Amino acid sequence: MSAHVLVVRDEAQEETEQIKAWYGSQRVGLDDRFVAALEKTYKGLLEAPFYQVRKNVFRYVLVEGFPHYRVVFVVDGDVITVYQVRHTSRKPSKRFGP
Repeated sequence: MSAHVLVVRDEAQEETEQIKAWYGSQRVGLDDRFVAALEKTYKGLLEAPFYQVRKNVFRYVLVEGFPHYRVVFVVDGDVITVYQVRHTSRKPSKRFGP
């Protein structure tokens, strides 16, 4: 069992819902595949959250099977906070980096 707790901020959850809706409009079941891949990514974060810091305190991990999406998160003690789920081709964020 993981010693970490995962917190997904509302903004990241809203982005996830938008991504899911887009994939659902592209092909039946693709939205479910994205959600399953994202859940697997979150599980991996709980098991090993210490990816390289990329900008200030923010870390990134790619969503397996959907490599153009990444999760932006912070590890603070035993709490992992997800700030963003974003497509890598979007305009870079001043706060979170490219």
